Amino acid sequence: MPERRSASREPSTAVRFERSVVSAAGLEISFDFAPVLLIGRLSGQLCGAARAHLRQTFRSALGQRPERLVVDTTGLVSCDAAGLTGLLDALAVAGTDLPVAVSGLAPVHRNMLSLVASGPQERIMHFDSLDEAMAALLAGPAAPGPDRETLLDEVRNLHRALLTRGTIDQAKGVLMAVYGLDADAAFAMLVWYSRRANLALHELSARFLDSVRAARSEPLTMISTDVLLAELTYRPPETGGRYDEGTRTDGSAVR
Repeated sequence: MPERRSASREPSTAVRFERSVVSAAGLEISFDFAPVLLIGRLSGQLCGAARAHLRQTFRSALGQRPERLVVDTTGLVSCDAAGLTGLLDALAVAGTDLPVAVSGLAPVHRNMLSLVASGPQERIMHFDSLDEAMAALLAGPAAPGPDRETLLDEVRNLHRALLTRGTIDQAKGVLMAVYGLDADAAFAMLVWYSRRANLALHELSARFLDSVRAARSEPLTMISTDVLLAELTYRPPETGGRYDEGTRTDGSAVR
């Protein structure tokens, strides 16, 4: 692998995380990330089967909002047109403002990539080496940062997620203890009931925990928990299939 330029070691380009590796479909993707530059390295086989893996992985990485992106392909053993198309689809997640470069593609694959690219994808730059790609991107303008309102919305959403995560985890813990489930199965059970009730997952979890606390004088068994969940998710026909918090299955009021 070519030696990195000294610019990558400056405080302004300090790596935030290194080699976050995700593997699937014969393809390994690793990242080195600093705010000014995200480097994605592809190793193995780049084929059509990796398309969903590429898109999901790059979408997650680009959520860090890098100012520039380089995809280094020197670790690829093979690639085909379908794989290159999948790579372009993954890079399309970056939008039109993020400077993007690809390094290390063989000439035949570079020509193939140019042929399948269209529209905003044509802005992708090609370089023989990672060092050349990094130097070119760092010498040019960066992607514009998000506006203040966007950042505030993200902070609010993150705060909301942190507040509700504990509630969902507690509800999962109750289901795990009562039914002898693992964490994934308990979460799937909550999701199923939330969809049935047309309630947000955190809302269903909060109401379920309230019901459990209200019934703490009684032993919590599979049968009693089944009843609690059924009462929480019952939707009378007259409500048009929507959750009605005022009526139980026996017609009495919910307290």
